[in-house]
Parts: sequence; C-alpha cells; structure tokens
Amino acid sequence: MRLLACLFVFVAQPVFAADTIVAPSLLGSSLKMLAAFAVVIGILLLLYAASRKGFRMLPQKKNGLIQVLETRPLGGRKFLCVVKVRGEEMLLGMSNDRIEYLSKVPSGDKFSETLQQLEGEKS
Repeated sequence: MRLLACLFVFVAQPVFAADTIVAPSLLGSSLKMLAAFAVVIGILLLLYAASRKGFRMLPQKKNGLIQVLETRPLGGRKFLCVVKVRGEEMLLGMSNDRIEYLSKVPSGDKFSETLQQLEGEKS
C-alpha cells in the first residue's frame, strides 16, 4: 500500500505542477547528455573486455593448413610474405599479377644464418 502511495506522489506531482512553467536548464541537459555518453562508452568497453577475455561474439579466425606468418611491403603493390603450409615455412614474392615461390625458410634458424646459407648455395 505504501508503494502505491509513493508511486501516486511521483506520478501526480507533474500534474499538479503543470500550471507553473519552468524553462529547461542548459546545465541539466548537458549533464543528461554526458551521462548518456558515459553509459554508451561503458557498454562499449564492457563488450571489448568480454571479447578479449574469450567470450567470442565475432567469428574466430580458423586455423587452417595455410598461415601467413609475416608480410612486408616492398613498395607499390609488391610484398614479401612468409607463409607456413603443413609445417613448412616458405618465402613468397607477391605482386599485382602473380605470386612467386622464392625459397624455403628453415624454421628455428636466425635470418642472418639462413641468408648466408642461401648465398653459399648460389656461388
């Protein structure tokens, strides 16, 4: 019963106060806007945190047989890519109209050692 009485007071108050006109406050409107903005930013941050923790709402990247480990631009539309296919790492050269196999990259070696081995094979 008290709940109904309190509800009546809050609902009926604007009806009884309708004969007095109050101009809207700029400060009040600004505070409402900032509160709504804070709520929206808070919801976005919660969704971001949930997606980082493992609650995947977005589709996951599938772990297939082909993985692009690294890509480096060479200029224009030319790239070098290190690709792993069935446990083998390969260096590919990519351009607009073609993809070329450049060499096999031994896994676990440092790049400088691999480069010296490849230079030794050429000469």
